[in-house]
Amino acid sequence: MAAEAMAQPAAGYPRIKKTIAIMSGKGGVGKSAVTMLLATSLRRRGHTVGILDADITGPSIPRGLGLRGPILIGQAGAIPATSSTGIKVISMNLMLPEEDDAVIWRGPLISKAVQQFYEECDWGELDYLLVDLPPGTADVPLTVMQSIKLDGIVLVTSPQELAGMIVGKARKMASALEAPVLGLVENMSFIRCPHCAQTIEPFGESHSQQAASDMGIPLLGRLPLDPDVSRLADRGELEKYVSTDADEIAEALLVWPARAHATSPEELPLLETAKVAVVMEGNRVSQHFGKCERVMLATIEDGRMKSREIIDAPEHDCSALPRLFAERGVDYVIAGGLGGGALANLDQAGVKVLAGVEGLADDALDGFLAGTLEPGEAACSGEGTCAHHDPE
Repeated sequence: MAAEAMAQPAAGYPRIKKTIAIMSGKGGVGKSAVTMLLATSLRRRGHTVGILDADITGPSIPRGLGLRGPILIGQAGAIPATSSTGIKVISMNLMLPEEDDAVIWRGPLISKAVQQFYEECDWGELDYLLVDLPPGTADVPLTVMQSIKLDGIVLVTSPQELAGMIVGKARKMASALEAPVLGLVENMSFIRCPHCAQTIEPFGESHSQQAASDMGIPLLGRLPLDPDVSRLADRGELEKYVSTDADEIAEALLVWPARAHATSPEELPLLETAKVAVVMEGNRVSQHFGKCERVMLATIEDGRMKSREIIDAPEHDCSALPRLFAERGVDYVIAGGLGGGALANLDQAGVKVLAGVEGLADDALDGFLAGTLEPGEAACSGEGTCAHHDPE
């Protein structure tokens, strides 16, 4: 069935609580397997889960979960197929006459199909929707990051340094589009001996911890190279695979907040000791967090200003400033507009945010110290978006 056949908009997709994209930047790292393992772990915990297979030209999710088409069309749109454990799946392979038929489409049509999979399918109520992205940083990942409100991205790599270098490109793409990255998963990391439980690293020493550190994101976990994964996936029975390693990564997704949020003045305690940062353009509070020119760093001790300094801001990257603030021990940041990715990274770094502030940076800092700082109209939105800095 062609993508354009799904013409009736669905009312179901706003009822998805969390949408998480699984991204690699490079093929062959087992991204789709990771997606299915995480979906299975979440489902075993009683959550309602869906998978949007956004790899239009190379879909593998239906085979791994034992699903076949055709997809039915209901009043609210296309009805996803449901696996044996209740995972809802939409995939191009469920719409083809034969699963090995090629989809020979240009990029814009592929991107449009992904949008329709999200917007025009009857997902119903989901706790988690996992989006299995194709490799690379081109049309489909761009479409997903710009048109779907993501709660986070999980990056997948393998132990080789080359794979880590390529996944770094995906990390930079997410930063450029201010999409929050939850962390890194290293797949095919080791082989566990079935007899003695010792582990062997077939691809050499793991570099995932260093790679995650370099990218400013947590390492969510390492998954083994296990022949049972391939065997069960080929039989359409991957849901039978039980992995404590995947369960630990799924736990990290469970504790991640639905969306990072800004801090209102009413939530701020009376300060005795704190470090505060103000992002600046000229001598005013910057209205574009990632494009600020300088940062004012102030130290407060015993309720008084002890010191302040102004430094040049790092290159535009929604993770660069949070890394700087974490290194400097900053407790609070004062800004104008922030994107969701910046808020998520600040939240991860333990930095509280006062957003929507306008005017002179010195006045904002003095107001913060006096407890009289008032946010502007763009402050503290639940979505953490920046009206001045939407991706084009």
